[in-house]
Amino acid sequence: MTAPSVRLFAAAELPDAFREDIARIGASALALGIRGVRPVRAENAHLTLKFLGEVGVDRIDDVLSAMRLAAARAAPFRLRTGNLGAFPNADAPRVLWLGVDGDLAALRNLRDDLEDAFAAIGFPRDRRAFSPHVTAARIRARPSPADAKRLTSAAAAVRPTPVEFAVNRLSLMRSDARPGGSVYARLGVVGFGG
Repeated sequence: MTAPSVRLFAAAELPDAFREDIARIGASALALGIRGVRPVRAENAHLTLKFLGEVGVDRIDDVLSAMRLAAARAAPFRLRTGNLGAFPNADAPRVLWLGVDGDLAALRNLRDDLEDAFAAIGFPRDRRAFSPHVTAARIRARPSPADAKRLTSAAAAVRPTPVEFAVNRLSLMRSDARPGGSVYARLGVVGFGG
């Protein structure tokens, strides 16, 4: 019998001021009335470092051990509010996001160590380049060029609060899909430096 599975990702959690800005950016996009805009709720805002997908619950201890291995090599570092952006681009946004700035070398080293630790226990490496960001809204339907411009303009009109924060731990998060959007629950926390 196969063990039940859960959808997991490793993340750095964010301070409330950063989360509130994410909610304001998402709300500004939603207020335009463009079809398919789904803002991220403030409590769900996070900086994903590694998405693992569906994982058997019997592997959660292995996942936490891999996270401990990567975190043991890390020292605390600082990040701050970055620029606004859109994936794949501002002309055809499917995701509106707020980037992070600061000690990006330390962040990338942590991400690389996580990739190595997870690969060692059988998870595939991410083929896409790491682009640190926090999702503010997803756009399910492809917007018209005029709506795309309205979306990116509305997001840009929100002036994010300059927030600086320490990253000194990793969180293992569970994602449960619900009709109103995903709900996240923290399954474990791993501090840096062992």
